Amino acid sequence: MEYRQLGKSGLRVSKLCIGTMIGFTFQNYDEAKKIIETGIDHGINFIDTADCYGESEEVIGKILSETKKREKVILATKFGWYMGEGPNDYGASIKHIIEACEGSLKRLKTDYIDLYIIHVVDPNTPMEETLYALDKLVRDGKVRYIGTSKHPTYLILEGIFISEKYGWTRFVSEQPPYNILDRSIENELIPMAIKYGIGITPFFPLAAGLLSGKYRKEIEAESGRMKWRVEKKDEVIEKCLDIIEKLIPLAENRGITLAEFSLAWLMHMPGISSVIHGARTLEYLLSGLKACEIKLTEEELKKVDEIVPPGTYVYPYYEESIWRPSRMFYSSEARKIKGTGAFIPDHKTGSDKKSGYE
Repeated sequence: MEYRQLGKSGLRVSKLCIGTMIGFTFQNYDEAKKIIETGIDHGINFIDTADCYGESEEVIGKILSETKKREKVILATKFGWYMGEGPNDYGASIKHIIEACEGSLKRLKTDYIDLYIIHVVDPNTPMEETLYALDKLVRDGKVRYIGTSKHPTYLILEGIFISEKYGWTRFVSEQPPYNILDRSIENELIPMAIKYGIGITPFFPLAAGLLSGKYRKEIEAESGRMKWRVEKKDEVIEKCLDIIEKLIPLAENRGITLAEFSLAWLMHMPGISSVIHGARTLEYLLSGLKACEIKLTEEELKKVDEIVPPGTYVYPYYEESIWRPSRMFYSSEARKIKGTGAFIPDHKTGSDKKSGYE
C-alpha cells in the first residue's frame, strides 16, 4: 500500500480510504467488520464517516473496539449536517461543534478523532467562530487535524488566513466530489490545494455508481443507486453513458473493470492524498485494493483527457454538492431570523435532510 502526506500535515494516509456512508449498519455488521479488517490487513489506514450516516459511527466504534485496531487507523468523521429538528442541531457554531464532537467520540468509542471535518458550508456562522471551536478541540486533545468537505476555494482560503492570523490549527484537507465525469475541481480547487498544502480526499470516485460499469447503453442494469436515473434517460445521464462507452475499452484493454480503471485514474491525479471508496461490500473493497496496484500509462491518461478534457464535466457533481446545501439557506422557502441577515432552512420543505443527501 502506498501512503501519502495529507496536505501540508505530517499525517500519512493510505491512498485508498474506506467510505462508510452506505452499508455500515448493525444489520450489515458482519460484512462491515470483514471490510474493515480486510482493509487494515491490506494496509488501508484511513476510514471516513460522519455523524449523520445513520449507524455508521456506532458500527465502526464497535468494530474497532472488538478488534482492538483503533490505533491502526486514521479515523475521519464529519459534523454540520442535520442531527435533529432543533435550530442548533446542525451547522458550524461553537455550540453545535462541541456537542457534535462529544457525540461522535461516544459513538466511535474513542477519546480522539484524527480528522474532524466540516461537512457542508454554514453560511450563517463566521469562520472565526468555527475555527475557534475546532482549535479548542485540538488543544483539548479531542481532535488532531481538521478539514472541510464540499467547500468552495475561497472559503478554504479564508479559513487558512484566519488560522494564520490567530495561530489556530489550520485545514489540512478538503473532501470534494471528483471523478472522470466531473473534472471541474482541476480548474481552481486543486491548484489552490497544492499551493497551500491542502490534501484532496475525493468522494464519488465512481460518479455515484455510473463508473462502476453496470450502467451501459442499451443494457438494463439489475440494480444500483443510479438505476432510476438511467431508466429516466434524461439528457445529462445519456451523455454520461456515451462517455462510459468510450471509457470501457480502455479498461478492457487492461483486463480490469471500469470501476478499477476509474479509481486508478484518480490516484494518478495531482494533489490527491486518498480516494474515498464507498466499499459497502467486501467485493467492492477488494476491487478498490486491486486499483491501488494499477499503474496507468501516459497514453492511457492522454486518452482519458481526449474523452473528458481536463477541467470539464459531463455531470456537475461538484457544483451540486458545493452549493446545494447553501441554497437551502437562501431559498424562497427559507425563514429569515428576525433582526439579522441570517437564514435557516424551513424544515417543512427541507427534504434533503430526510433523504440523507451527501
